[in-house]
Amino acid sequence: YLTLVSLSFVLSLHGIYQYITKAPMPSNWVAQAETAVRTRVYSIFGSPNIMGDFMVLFVPMTAALAYYAEKPSQKVVAWLATFCMCFACLFTMSRGAWLALAIAAVLFALLIDRRLLALMLVCGAVACTLPFVRSRIGYLFTPQFADSNARGGRAKRWATAIGYLKATDPVFGMGYGMYGGAVAVQNPVLPWVEYMYVDNYYVKILTENGIVGVTAFGMMLLGLVGNGLRACVRTAKTRWSPLCAGMLCGLVGVLIHSVFESIWEEPYMMALFFAVAAMLAWAGLLRRRTQETA
Repeated sequence: YLTLVSLSFVLSLHGIYQYITKAPMPSNWVAQAETAVRTRVYSIFGSPNIMGDFMVLFVPMTAALAYYAEKPSQKVVAWLATFCMCFACLFTMSRGAWLALAIAAVLFALLIDRRLLALMLVCGAVACTLPFVRSRIGYLFTPQFADSNARGGRAKRWATAIGYLKATDPVFGMGYGMYGGAVAVQNPVLPWVEYMYVDNYYVKILTENGIVGVTAFGMMLLGLVGNGLRACVRTAKTRWSPLCAGMLCGLVGVLIHSVFESIWEEPYMMALFFAVAAMLAWAGLLRRRTQETA
């Protein structure tokens, strides 16, 4: 847990450094109308969206350390690291990551300390005064965004994917790796298909594996979240409670962000995701049995 959080803190500092030094980025990462965006940070990931998702996973886990730690100095370090990671996520300019982090943070506050809601409200209000935040959010309500979204944005991609699903097999889908992700784009096999990234992992699963596949995938995720809630209940009123809540909220944040990006296609992100899920499984399902056996 500490190793993962420490790594995320170091990468957040790298992201902040990139923003300060105005790291170069491809011009297609922002629309021409978003003049207030000077750069989007991406650290070692090469993608601001993946960088944002990395921060979403570990911000709640880092904040949890502030409640787990006993020494005031440790609490200060934990909160400092948390705010650095929040700034790194902000500088990615990833609207999907912003939304995912907001939901994960609210869930963490509801589970651990509702006083944080007031702090979040203040921070959100201050963030909305920043020019690049106003530019990124305000662009969503412009005719230019509506036109871009309809021509090649997520609305176009999702509608195209659903169209191919209906044209093939809605129950079992087009076949695994056949559409919507890196495998399909890099290995096109159907001449009548316009290959593109779907930028929604749930729509990708639905298109490739149909109703059967997305239902099975959803059941797995419900089991994961249910086990996380069980871990929070089993560790209630113990020092482990904030850590379990932090892990659960980080995982939920990734699941939210997957509505806008194919996060699950990044092997290292999935390795981290399931590493955290495994720690939650130990806390929620195996920990008590292990202690009783010992």
